[in-house]
Amino acid sequence: MSDSQKKIVFACSIADEAAKSRIQKLGDLIEVPDADSPEKIIAAAQGAQVLVVPYTAHALVTPEVIDALPELEVVGSTYGGVRQNIDDLYALEKELLVIHTGPTRIRPMAEYTLGLALSSLTQISNYNHYMKSGEAWPRMKFGRTRILHNRKVGVIGFGWIGQGIANLFGQFTDQVQIYSAHATADSLQAQGFQKAESLLSLFSECEVIVLAGGYTPETHHMIRAEHFEAMADEALFINIARGKMVNQAEMIAAVEKQNIFLALDVFETEPLEEDSPLRSNDRCLLAPHRANAPIEFEARWSFLADELERLGRGENMLTALSPTRAKNMSES
Repeated sequence: MSDSQKKIVFACSIADEAAKSRIQKLGDLIEVPDADSPEKIIAAAQGAQVLVVPYTAHALVTPEVIDALPELEVVGSTYGGVRQNIDDLYALEKELLVIHTGPTRIRPMAEYTLGLALSSLTQISNYNHYMKSGEAWPRMKFGRTRILHNRKVGVIGFGWIGQGIANLFGQFTDQVQIYSAHATADSLQAQGFQKAESLLSLFSECEVIVLAGGYTPETHHMIRAEHFEAMADEALFINIARGKMVNQAEMIAAVEKQNIFLALDVFETEPLEEDSPLRSNDRCLLAPHRANAPIEFEARWSFLADELERLGRGENMLTALSPTRAKNMSES
């Protein structure tokens, strides 16, 4: 079958007409927005070489689906990851290409993280809260605040998002440390960063710490009491990764007894409990898991068109997963 004859199935509607037009030129495009179960996927994608699914909270592309679609070459997600509803490891075993739209999240999530950092350091979010909830002029409520310029920043995780955050924060300071099991000291130094000696040393040395890695069984509760206890007075911990990477009970205990700051977009249990002590602590800036909300994430449709055009030209797809990369992506 030639490239122009590929059957391309999207288990959703493509929300960008320009991207849709580009994809239609690559083959027979079929949109099946009601294919919301493995059984419906199998029925809709018979004979397909390319299958792209949206985010769902349940498995869509299971081993059974992959086995039932023998002509499949590529399976992808409109989401930034794939583990949520695609059995990527099985797909890779079957020598399929597995793609996602992670690069479209890099700048939006980096700027969102920067917003959390600046809002926390400058207390803007607290001033806004108090001026709207009864205090007419809380000008001196928090004393001197801080800016990001020249502060020591630590980034935990150096995938697509971690790199984007490190690069953006690097425009404010040349003191950026990276904790990564994969990036070497030499490669980080070439990019203007320093490799942290250990996770504990990063927490003890940095004034702003950003968790940006993927959630896997190995990273469950990787951040715990000893790391918070190592933080300097007034240091800030930001989590835009996954709540289960942090022992939340130990984090709460730490912020209640230490003069540290938290800026959290994710929590171990979501929604965050209504009676959580985090809600009443002025040193905790909270957001309801919205780091991927910026409208710029909708560039994902154009990005998927880019990826499929690369496939049509016989080029490597930018986000095609390796088994090693797949194992380190978030599972939820």
